[in-house]
Amino acid sequence: MANSSQRITADRPCAISGGTDCEIVASRAREGHALRNVISVDSGLIYVDPLPVEDLAQYYREDYRVAYKGSFVPQLKHVLRAGNVAVDRLGHAKGQIKAGQRCLDIGAGGGEWAYLMKTLGCDSFGVEPNQGYGSYARDSYDVEVFLGMYQESVFDRESFDVVTLFQVLEHLADPVEDIRRMSEYLKPGGLFVIEVPDILFGGMHFKHKWHDGHLYGFDALTLEATAARAGLKKVFLDVLPGNLYGVFQKVEDETVEIPDLVGHCEAAKAQLFGGESSYWFQPNTYLKVPRRLVQRSKEYVISNKIDSPRAILDHVYSSLSS
Repeated sequence: MANSSQRITADRPCAISGGTDCEIVASRAREGHALRNVISVDSGLIYVDPLPVEDLAQYYREDYRVAYKGSFVPQLKHVLRAGNVAVDRLGHAKGQIKAGQRCLDIGAGGGEWAYLMKTLGCDSFGVEPNQGYGSYARDSYDVEVFLGMYQESVFDRESFDVVTLFQVLEHLADPVEDIRRMSEYLKPGGLFVIEVPDILFGGMHFKHKWHDGHLYGFDALTLEATAARAGLKKVFLDVLPGNLYGVFQKVEDETVEIPDLVGHCEAAKAQLFGGESSYWFQPNTYLKVPRRLVQRSKEYVISNKIDSPRAILDHVYSSLSS
C-alpha cells in the first residue's frame, strides 16, 4: 500500500481547488513502471502528477486504441461488447435521452453509441481523435463522425440537445476547462451525460487502478464538483459497479453550487485504502474469471455467426423495440 501520509507539493494544481498540497496514493502503474498518483488535500480529487505523456493529442490520435485494444480498428467481438454497453448506458439515462434529439458523442470510439442514437431516431454525430476507430464508425454505420480532437471540430455551438462523454473525462488533462468548452455545443438547458470509472470501487484490485491513460480518478463528489466548476448543474449522479454515471444540465443566469469538499480527502483515502484491504474478502473477486469466460464465449459465438459490425449492432439493438 502507498504511504498515504507522504505530503508533497504537486507539479500540477488540482483541477477543482487549484491547490498543489497533495499526498501520494500510488507510485506505480498497473504494468509496474513509475507513475505517481496524488490526492488533493483540499478537494480529495485523485490525479496523475506529473503528466506521463507530453503530446496527448498525438497519443490519442495514433497510439491509444492500439495500446488498450490491441487493434487499430474494432474487432467484431469488441463491437458486440460495446453495443451491449451502449444499451446499458441508455438504460442508465432514465429516459432523459429521447427520439428526435440532436446528440453529440465526444470520444465516439467505434461509433456504437452514435449508431444507437441514430437507430432510436436521433440526429446523431460523433467526435473521435483516433483515425482508425473514427473512420470505422463512419464507414460501418453511416454516421457523421468528425476525425480529430473536439477543439478542432466544425459543429455549431449551442446546436445539440445532448452531449455524451463516456469513459473520456479521466483521460483529459484539464477536465474543468474541457467540460466548459464542450458545453458550448449544448443548447441552453441541454444535457451533458458523463460516465467515468469510480476510483473508489472496491471490486477492482488496488494495483490495477493506475495506468498512463487515466489522468484523473473521480469519485461521486469530485465528479459533481468538477462538473459544477464548469457550470453544469447535477440532474442525477449514480454510483454503479465500477463506474459513475451523471446527467448534468447547462444552465444560464444561475450560479451552480460547488458541493462541500471539507474533509473529503480523508474520507476518500479511507475508502480507497479500505477497498485495497477488503478486495480478497469479496465473493465477486473469485467470480470474475468464470463470469468473464462465459461472457467471452457468448461473444465468440455471436461475433463468428454474424459477419458484419452493422448486423451485430442491429442484432443487439433489436431488443429495444421488442
